[in-house]
Amino acid sequence: MTDPKSSAPQPDSPSRDVTESRLQETRLREARLMLETVLNTIPVRVFWKDLDGIYLGCNLLFARDAGLERPEQLVGKTDHDMGWSEQAELYRAADREVTESGTPKLGYEEPQTNPTGEQIWLRTSKIPLRDLNGAVIGVLGTYEDITVSKRAEAEQRRLEAQLQHTQKLESLGILAGGIAHDFNNLLAAILGHADLALADMSGATPYRQHMEGIHTAAIRARELTNQMLAYSGKGRFVVRRLQLNDVVLEMGHLLQASIPKKVSVRYTLAEGLDAVEVDVAQIRQVVMNLMTNAAEACGDTGGLITVSTGRQWATNDDLMSTYLRDAPPDGEYIFLEISDDGCGIAADARTRLFEPFFTSKFQGRGLGLAAVLGIVRGHGGAIKVHSEPGKGSCFKVLLPVGTGAAPEQASSALCETTKETLSGTVLVVDDEDYVREVTRQMLERCGLSVMEAKDGVEALEVYRENREEISMVLLDMTMPRLNGDETFRELQSLDPDVQVMLASGYNEQDATTRFVGRGLVGFIQKPFTLADFTTKIREALALRPAADDRSP
Repeated sequence: MTDPKSSAPQPDSPSRDVTESRLQETRLREARLMLETVLNTIPVRVFWKDLDGIYLGCNLLFARDAGLERPEQLVGKTDHDMGWSEQAELYRAADREVTESGTPKLGYEEPQTNPTGEQIWLRTSKIPLRDLNGAVIGVLGTYEDITVSKRAEAEQRRLEAQLQHTQKLESLGILAGGIAHDFNNLLAAILGHADLALADMSGATPYRQHMEGIHTAAIRARELTNQMLAYSGKGRFVVRRLQLNDVVLEMGHLLQASIPKKVSVRYTLAEGLDAVEVDVAQIRQVVMNLMTNAAEACGDTGGLITVSTGRQWATNDDLMSTYLRDAPPDGEYIFLEISDDGCGIAADARTRLFEPFFTSKFQGRGLGLAAVLGIVRGHGGAIKVHSEPGKGSCFKVLLPVGTGAAPEQASSALCETTKETLSGTVLVVDDEDYVREVTRQMLERCGLSVMEAKDGVEALEVYRENREEISMVLLDMTMPRLNGDETFRELQSLDPDVQVMLASGYNEQDATTRFVGRGLVGFIQKPFTLADFTTKIREALALRPAADDRSP
């Protein structure tokens, strides 16, 4: 028989308890290893702390950011013990905000100093760490390194700010150029009438000195408008190849008397530099403005101005850090660097340095640096500025290396203002009545007959009716209905041999660009003196083909 006791349930044996305990430990160990694997695999840093800010753990990425080999090395430390101790109070404040409010703080940015001393940027999230009863016992945090994207954003903002600044300067340049053009038209009448009056006025006349004063003021006003044209990037007139060092030494010698005796000038000029293709008068203005500003920055206490030249290869990165309108290409540049150890320039003033009429001086027009920028840009170069308050300033001008012979320019030598006897008829085309009037008087004084037209449409009608009689057309560039370019094309269609001389309030290079190779016989920039005008007209009329040589 079977013993009844043998069929009754038996209590768990000790061996079974041990087996289940070991199985549970294995599962816990596997779960822990799985958790560690997950924590050490995800591409974010994970950490957790207690209420006192003491680290209880982290994943491998966080440990490496802290300069540690294993996560357990972090346990028991605080942020004050880490390489980012200077941010410890910042982190601690965020921890308290989370633990005291019991609400998460998500996706905010904060800096961190890594073990190498480099500052990086983090996007951090922190949530309350709770026990099984729901009580807050610490903080659980994650972050990702956003340094690369942060720097990219900063660079993008810098480029956008630079673009906005460049566009602002460009807009101001267009405005300055337009004002200079219109003002030059007004000065053409003022200067022309003053010249005509002086030419017929004897020295004994008591009013002559007043007329000479008007003439002098008009000439100075013309110089001011030329500075405005230079700022607009339209100020390169007579281009030739020259050595930059020669200009620097020449201007340094001329300026020596105006530089305070307590200010020393040191020259470090590289030998054997390639020539640059520049307008020498405008490059002189660049040197003069920069050296004068450097001397003023040194003040009454004195200081040192260092003038250097050299050759360098400029990369796109170098050029993007300069003040420019259109990025010049990578390549070799001749540089002029003028630095001083004076008062330096405040950050807010640096952003406005090249704006026309901005000045930090007690007195001054504020056109100096504006003109410098226009001149440099007009030569295809760039300018770079570095300055800190109390530490001086450094202006570096980059000019392209010359590649060929510069174009020859017509002589601008002055002639006598006595009455000349020329022959022929000139058609004056200008939309400004006062400009046509003074031009007519100048031409008639030379013995020429004059016809007038107030715009291109009227000019075509006059020329069509008087083609055989008209020797030359003096054509304005900016007019309503038909501008100078359009009028010139229509005149050439009427008569391929038409003799056209261009007159403009803009400079020659800017005004004649669209006429290259199309047969202009001359150019004169408004406002012009009677002597200049007479010389230009005489030279242009000398180019007239003989009557038998004209096309039928």
